[in-house]
Amino acid sequence: FRVVPASYFLQHMQNSTLVMMHRGLGPQGTKALAVPLVTNTSILRLNLRDNWMEGMGGAAIAEMLKGNCYITEVDLSNNNLEVYGAKAIAGMLKENSTLVRLILSGNHFTDRSTEHLCPALITNTKLQHLDLSYNALGESAGEHMGDALSENTGLRSLNLAWNCIRQKGAVMLANGLGVIHLDMNVALGWTWLS
Repeated sequence: FRVVPASYFLQHMQNSTLVMMHRGLGPQGTKALAVPLVTNTSILRLNLRDNWMEGMGGAAIAEMLKGNCYITEVDLSNNNLEVYGAKAIAGMLKENSTLVRLILSGNHFTDRSTEHLCPALITNTKLQHLDLSYNALGESAGEHMGDALSENTGLRSLNLAWNCIRQKGAVMLANGLGVIHLDMNVALGWTWLS
């Protein structure tokens, strides 16, 4: 992959938790990291926060998570994944049956991103905690999320703080929560709901 090997990864790849935040992996470094993670049976929690992996790197991690059945928690926040990354993550969520916690905060996700993510939330029943805070989700995202939540039986917490879900989107989101999610924790702090 023509990247410098990450010695930290080599030293910690047998641990149950791998934290590689702020390492500047970029798309190529992330691809190189994803290859050995496909067959890694030790790592259960993966934190790759703020590595500027972009959509291509996010797609590499998503592809890895299709094959890895041991990782249960992933933090991909602040990686500029955008719509391309959201689409790849959505594809992974339709196939992955072990992921329980997923943090996608601050990835420049828009309403178009939720067009991909929400259908995946309907089919995935294992994911319990999803963080989509600090993105650019708007009214249409609230509508899509409301539809998905009305059919999802697995989610227990959803963080949508610091987005711009307003008006009809807020109503659809609330309707989607309905009776089926009385035990669900939804964080909307500083989300514009009007």
